[in-house]
Amino acid sequence: MTFNEQLELLGNQYDVIEIVDLDQWHNLSYESAQAWLDSEVARLHQPAYTDNQRIVFVQQQGDIYVKDNSVGLIIRNLQIIVNERDISNFFIVLVSNNPSLEQELVFIKAISRDPVPITGIYINEGEFTAKLIDHHPTSNKEIYQYGSVNPLKINLNQLSEREQFLLTDSKKFCMYPWTHLHAWPTGQAFPCCMADEPGGVGNSRINTLKEIWNDTPMKQLRVNMLTEQPSPACVRCYEQEASGFFSGRKSANKHQGHQIHRVLETKPDGELERFEMTYWDIRFSNLCNLSCRSCGHIFSSSWYQDQSKLAGNSWAKSHSVLNYAGKTKTDIWEQLVPHLDYVEQIYFAGGEPLMMEEHYNILDELERRGRFDVRLVYNTNFTHVKLKDRTVFDYWRRFDSVAVGASLDAMGPRAEYIRKGTDWETVERNREQMLVVCPDVDFYISPTLSIMNALHLPEFHRAWVDKGYIQPKDLNVNILQDPDHYRIDIATPAYKQQIQELYEQHLEWLRPHDRLNRATMGFESAIAYLQATDNTSLLPKFWSKTFELDAIRKENILDVIPELQALK
Repeated sequence: MTFNEQLELLGNQYDVIEIVDLDQWHNLSYESAQAWLDSEVARLHQPAYTDNQRIVFVQQQGDIYVKDNSVGLIIRNLQIIVNERDISNFFIVLVSNNPSLEQELVFIKAISRDPVPITGIYINEGEFTAKLIDHHPTSNKEIYQYGSVNPLKINLNQLSEREQFLLTDSKKFCMYPWTHLHAWPTGQAFPCCMADEPGGVGNSRINTLKEIWNDTPMKQLRVNMLTEQPSPACVRCYEQEASGFFSGRKSANKHQGHQIHRVLETKPDGELERFEMTYWDIRFSNLCNLSCRSCGHIFSSSWYQDQSKLAGNSWAKSHSVLNYAGKTKTDIWEQLVPHLDYVEQIYFAGGEPLMMEEHYNILDELERRGRFDVRLVYNTNFTHVKLKDRTVFDYWRRFDSVAVGASLDAMGPRAEYIRKGTDWETVERNREQMLVVCPDVDFYISPTLSIMNALHLPEFHRAWVDKGYIQPKDLNVNILQDPDHYRIDIATPAYKQQIQELYEQHLEWLRPHDRLNRATMGFESAIAYLQATDNTSLLPKFWSKTFELDAIRKENILDVIPELQALK
């Protein structure tokens, strides 16, 4: 049957209000095409329709597909605009020569408020053209807003009401289970690095990442998120958001929100056939040169000796110094290679990523493929910046977007105590060299805010600004939630008051200089977090754990951080 024959048949069968030629879309810019289609649907809107009335849309010249997206932009926008103009799908008929029409209509039903799907009629006439583009069209008016949940790379008005809700208003939805899988050096797999330990979704030493992707825990997590149900894995983000922090969940929706179309492909039981990780955060091993107080052997090989003394011989015999996330040292790297074709962002953390061969293997392969568009994000102790004969600075200056968060909690002797193994002079020398080789790379300090550095952090912040190492905005507070005996809310009321007054004074200096509001938000949220919970009952645990480790390391916390005497 031809298009003309089908339209004649529909005219005999229904009271056709109008036939709209969707191919007009191809003659306009994206935003103009959206406005045109919206005006057409608005013009055809009626307060009520009779059961026999229909609006017929015709598509003969093809559709536009964003890379890896299973739904064309035209058919997608048709469903969104019909939603917004409050016209039931019952009255809509789409006649198209798209051979994937039936499948695409199934997908867009997921973003429709109407349980009745749009009626699709496939006509095998002419050649359907699937125009492929690499990125979703965006508005030139779109700007980055720090602290805003609005997704990058796509405008909210390009999304359905349901998708907008998931990305901006939902308290439970997170993009990571659709774009990412995280693994610890122990092999424990999680939906992300913020996930709480009871929220594990598998083990990468037993199963491949692909097998874990659609195992029962991951499927249930997706279902929970789509039905606004809480998940045990996500409690840290829930707690952070309650104090005003910009959580990992919100960051995922902001930076991965342009992949929201993947939600349409989710089956009712949470299965997602597409296994393409656009965001990576795999802790290949626990290789690290520091043994930070708030860390442990899971993430630092340097902790092994201390952990053996703390836990005893039986622990030492059953654990090795180095741990790898996969079945072998190279297993995870080999599994990730196929994902190099569509990875968009990689988060390197550790252990210490700048010491790991896997990190440099990835950069070498991206360099070989010319994938300098991949965004690189780091959490590094910034004490080690070279492997073999090449510094990491040489790589960074070639990539389009690099963000380096240095895990520096304090300066001088305090830094060397909290993060054992730190040589503070080396840290400052590395920053000075970086400013020469790749000054345009986004560098900021990402301190882990604990009871140990709570009263020192503003001083450290100001000192590095004064040295010209950072600007006032270049600090991102990473609130410590575990181990619980290092939390800032273990402080007594008097000590809490001292911290709050110090931060409020620091904020008076900071606010006029922090246009991004990044550092400002961190200190403000820290005050809220500090006062939200009374955990003074953990003080005895703090002192016992601290003195136990001090004895092993032949240190005394009060020699280095004397203000903590007030908590004894």
